Amino acid sequence: MVKAPPIVRCFALLLLAACKKPAPATPAPAAPAARFCDQDLSGIWTNASDRHFAYRFRDHGDVLRGEYLIAQDDGGLSTPPEPLLFELHRTPAALAGVMKATGPSPSGRTCPVEFGITVSSCEPGTMVAVVETEAALTDACTRKQREEDGGEIAPALVEYRFERLHPSGG
Repeated sequence: MVKAPPIVRCFALLLLAACKKPAPATPAPAAPAARFCDQDLSGIWTNASDRHFAYRFRDHGDVLRGEYLIAQDDGGLSTPPEPLLFELHRTPAALAGVMKATGPSPSGRTCPVEFGITVSSCEPGTMVAVVETEAALTDACTRKQREEDGGEIAPALVEYRFERLHPSGG
C-alpha cells in the first residue's frame, strides 16, 4: 500500500475543509414595519385656528380612536350634545379613517354620517389633517350621487392644523 506524500494529504484535508457546508446562519430578528406618524398621539389636541375645538385621542398603535370635545376659556373640557367620534388606521403610508357623526336627511331623518380624514403631516406636538367637511344625504341616509352619471360627488376638503394640549389622554 502506497501512501500519498504528507503534502498531498494536507492538501486533501484542506480541500475537504473548504468544501464543508457552513452552519446555517441564524436569521436576524425582523425589524418592525415602519408606520406613518409612528409616535404616540394619545392626549388632548386643539385646532390651531380655534382652540375651542378640542379632541381626545387614544393611540392603540395601528388604530387611533378619539372624540370631539368643547374647550372652555378656563381650560375645562365638555362633551358636545351630539358625539363626533374618530377612528383612523395607521399603515406604513398613511394615518387615515373617518369621523363618525350624525346629520339630517332632506326629510329631517337623523342619519349616521362618516367623513373622511387623512393625517398628512405629523410632528411632535403638531398634526395636519385633510378633513371632509360636507356630505349630501338622501332620505335613505346614503350619500347623494351625481345625477349625470351616478358617480360619487367630490368631497369638500379642508386642511386643519392640530396642536397637542395635554399628552396621555388628558
